[in-house]
Amino acid sequence: MEYLYLVALLIFLFTFFMFRSPRLNNPEHLLQDVGDEVLILHTPLARLWPSQGKRINKQSAARIQHADNIITVFNHSSNAIDITLSQRHTALVFDRACLLFPNAERVSI
Repeated sequence: MEYLYLVALLIFLFTFFMFRSPRLNNPEHLLQDVGDEVLILHTPLARLWPSQGKRINKQSAARIQHADNIITVFNHSSNAIDITLSQRHTALVFDRACLLFPNAERVSI
């Protein structure tokens, strides 16, 4: 039973440090320019293993939404990718998303 508590504590600490890490929450790391597409590392697991990220075509992004500590990228087929960040990294990542998706509508809530 003690192992369960230890594992839960380790998962909590791992997640806490993932959201606060400047290297893993760097806008250039989260939103990687790959030619005509952008690789979005939207989850903590994807930030460690970029193969878990999602790719979106630059021209298919319809809207970029910024609400509290979440940035959402919507494409024309109404699919959405949420990126959850700490408050101090959100503005930088939103600015980077606006640069990578120049045709997308920008919304701040």
